[in-house]
Amino acid sequence: MSPQTRRGRAVPPSHRKSSSHATPSAGTPAVAAPIAGKPAADVKAGPVRAGRRRGVGISRVRKSAGYRYATGLFGAYTPVIVAFVVLFAGVWVYLSFINPPPPQPQELWTRIETKYVAKINAARLEINDPNSDFATKIQGFKDYSAALKAWMKELAPISDWTIGALPSASADYATAGQDIAGMISQGNIEAGLLDKAATATTAADLVQYTTPLAAANEEFEGYWASVAADMLLKSVDQPTLALPATPTPAPSDSAGASGSPAAVPSPSPS
Repeated sequence: MSPQTRRGRAVPPSHRKSSSHATPSAGTPAVAAPIAGKPAADVKAGPVRAGRRRGVGISRVRKSAGYRYATGLFGAYTPVIVAFVVLFAGVWVYLSFINPPPPQPQELWTRIETKYVAKINAARLEINDPNSDFATKIQGFKDYSAALKAWMKELAPISDWTIGALPSASADYATAGQDIAGMISQGNIEAGLLDKAATATTAADLVQYTTPLAAANEEFEGYWASVAADMLLKSVDQPTLALPATPTPAPSDSAGASGSPAAVPSPSPS
């Protein structure tokens, strides 16, 4: 028998069907064939959904060494502690940046005072330094006046110094507000006198401002010290403002000339 007789009738190659070469039907997604020499498990899958990625992220956190250590240390309280930390951070951000509470009166006063004390001290040094020439002293009067005006201008809009005070505070903020009002008024008066002194052209012209400036400066520093005492703060020590001494009048000899002449004793009778 011929080979075809023994094996049966041969089927033409064109009539053979293979599942591997079948055309995919419409609506059925094509499946990528495995790459030769690479396991099917290594073939990359399609896009992963967002929910699945989130679940994978949480799963990774739970499988991390830090989370396992915290769980082993605190046990079932770990989620509660994490929630408390997140809540605390939210409150801190809100109170620090979004809606901070008003500063306490001592903090507000010290913040403003510190800004101008350095400027006032520098101006006083220009006036008090014995090595300063006349032009430097005049510039010191101008700088002192500018610092006083700026300081009083920043204090003026604050009408209530009890805002932000703690209920348990023992400082007298109401009296401090009254002393600050007097300090503002006196500071503006002293600044005006300093402006007049800065118009002097000679050292002799400064003498006429010595007495009023000394009195205004003394009263201003009295209010300043009272505010510190009201707020239970340490007062700032200020050096005495060095001003030209007023000339003292020379003693007059008119009193001796207008006095009655001394009596001459008469000789006794013999």
